[in-house]
Amino acid sequence: MSARPLLFGLMLAGLLLLGCLIGGPQTPAVPAPDYNQQPPSPSNATSAPSSPITPAPSANLSAPSQFEIVFLNVSMGDATLIRAANRTVLFDAGPAEQAPALVSKLRARGVSKLDLLVLSSNDPAFVGGAQRIMQEFPVDAVWTNGLSYSDLTWSSLQPYLDPAKTRAVAYGDSQSWGDFKLEVLNPQPIPIRTSPEADSIVLKASYGSFCALLFSNSVAAGASSADAGTVFGGVDSKIISGPVPLACPVLKVSHHGSANAASFQLLEKTRPEQAVISVGPNPPQNLYPEPTLIRRLMLRNASVWTTDRLGDITVSSDGSTYSISSRVARDSKYGRFIESVANTGASYWSAPSRR
Repeated sequence: MSARPLLFGLMLAGLLLLGCLIGGPQTPAVPAPDYNQQPPSPSNATSAPSSPITPAPSANLSAPSQFEIVFLNVSMGDATLIRAANRTVLFDAGPAEQAPALVSKLRARGVSKLDLLVLSSNDPAFVGGAQRIMQEFPVDAVWTNGLSYSDLTWSSLQPYLDPAKTRAVAYGDSQSWGDFKLEVLNPQPIPIRTSPEADSIVLKASYGSFCALLFSNSVAAGASSADAGTVFGGVDSKIISGPVPLACPVLKVSHHGSANAASFQLLEKTRPEQAVISVGPNPPQNLYPEPTLIRRLMLRNASVWTTDRLGDITVSSDGSTYSISSRVARDSKYGRFIESVANTGASYWSAPSRR
């Protein structure tokens, strides 16, 4: 073989090898990501809420192992669930229009029967839903204030009130189930009768050394000044003068937080750390809760909790310590809002920082 063809072949092989080393096979280029481009929205996407209301962690709705009070959000009304020692008590049942929602709330918490239903008065915002409750749940016993009413709301409950199970209670009456005790602080043995609300039932719920004062619809009767809580009268004076100790860390505020719901004297005696107000829209004036009442609570260093914004509010206790939480987290914005109402006197329903 001549040298020239061999040399030509060697040069060709070298060129091919060099091409492989330098170029190699080509692959399509991957474009750099555009970080300014928004990802496509899914077809079922919903816009985020405009206000930073953060839901609290989902609560365990099963029966509590120790002691629990739940202030249920029933709009402009009252309904308080109390459970301990395998007993279930419902204190008031809210307005009639909230009854279906109340039944659902109770069932979601595992309630299948009521050991005691307490009907504080004849006020429709407090007992309007009681008929539906007695239709849906077996009720072992009922407490009333013992007064006779002729209005439609109270009359509609009569077919469901078994005389053998219904008891008229007054100050000093009580019921105990182990460490769980209910004491009646109002009505008085001789009814006050200064106003339709004056003889509403007030309870003290205790478990071990822990206690909560649960007002319903009573007010400091006769109070009518700009800061009505300075007037010491009616229900407050009767309860304070009684022998039952009143210092409790939790206070369920009376009458949706009206200005005369709690006098300074009552707050001095009870020294609450937490004040719960059950309230909802109350047009046309939307009076409640009133700024003077909120200011009075804050002057006594009580943290204010309202059901219309925070939803169901739960207090749990092991008999010595306690915790409080709400369906919607009680965040700093809520705290600033409450302070604004107290400091400026602006309406709770139109104050700056309203959620």
